[in-house]
Order: sequence, then structure tokens, then C-alpha cells
Amino acid sequence: MTKQRDDRDTESHDAERVNAARSPLQARGRARIEAVLDATAELIVEKGLPGVTMHGVARRAQTPIGSMYHFFPDRESLLSALWDRHMAATGEIDDELGQIDIDTWRGLSSEAVIDRLMTPYITYLEQNPDCLILMTVMPHDDNKKRDAGTLRKVVDARMPQVKPAERALYVEILRALASGSLAIKLRPAMGDVQLAKRYLREVKRALAAYLASVEASVLK
Repeated sequence: MTKQRDDRDTESHDAERVNAARSPLQARGRARIEAVLDATAELIVEKGLPGVTMHGVARRAQTPIGSMYHFFPDRESLLSALWDRHMAATGEIDDELGQIDIDTWRGLSSEAVIDRLMTPYITYLEQNPDCLILMTVMPHDDNKKRDAGTLRKVVDARMPQVKPAERALYVEILRALASGSLAIKLRPAMGDVQLAKRYLREVKRALAAYLASVEASVLK
């Protein structure tokens, strides 16, 4: 029994040593991945998507090309990982907006509602212009589609007297105005990041005008 206990103690100690060694390795690996993605983002803004190469990113990130290929087998996987990072970040914005209570949404003007909904995303895109450029090649409304939960909650809270089917229509129109603007105007402007930023702010103005018009008609 004593020998078995000693063996178990030894195995437990060995496992702890392995886990302790693995943790810093994982942390270094994660830090290297983040450095590579940061370098990719910088090069996208500086040179555009055609100017992003695996060797160029490795040089910018000061990472051996072998390590690059260990984490990212090709350029497409590299861009996809950067896009996933943006999607995770904007998903956090979704979650924060979803926590705002309905009384707050009811108390805001139409313009303030759209400002509250869109400004966090616009700010993120302004701080991460590579995300704007990536939109030209990556799906901005893929199968991880963000549902209309927060927007629907807002419309339901502000227009409870309207039939559910009508409220659903207003939500879909607001979403269509936003996504249509992305497809028609914003994506073609990606070569000019400053122009793209202006489009984003004009989209916000258009959405606010639509919401104000709908709410005014409901109150008649």
C-alpha cells in the first residue's frame, strides 16, 4: 500500500511539473499568435490586402517563419484568425448592449437610441481600420449571425402598442438599411479608410431618421 501511495504521489508531482511547464509555453504561444495578428493588422492598413504575405508578417512580428507556419498553415488561415478576433471583440459589444435595461431604451430619443447602438461598433472600426478592409473578403454576416435580439428588445420596449409583426418588420428594415449600406457603399470605399469612416457615420444618421419617422407615425 505504501509503495502504491508513493507511486501515486510521484505521478501527481510529475503531472504538476508538466502542467507548470506547459502553462508558460501556452502563454508564450498565445502571445506570439497575438503579435502575428497585430502585425497582420498593421500591414493590411499600410499595404492593403494584396501586400500581406506570410514572410512579410513574420518579419513585422519578428517571428521565425517556421513558427508562423506552425500556427497558420497559409495566408487564408492567418486572415481568418484575424477576422475571428474581430468577431469575438464585436461579440463582446453585442453582450454589453444586451445588458442595457428596457427602461433605459425607452427614455432615449430616437437619435440617442441609434447612437447608443451603433457608436460602440463605429468606435471599434475606427480603432481597427484593418477590420474595415477585411470586410471586403470576409463575410460580415456569416452563419454565426448575430440575431436581432437587442434591436428587437429596443423596438418592443419603445413601441409596445404596435403589433408584433409590425415591430418585426421595423427591426428587419433597420437591419437591412445597415447591411445594405455596408454592401453598396461601405465595401467599395474600403480603399479609402477615412471615406469608409464617413460612410459609417452617415449610416447612423440614416438609421436614426428612419426610427424617428416610424415612431412619429406610431404616435399619431
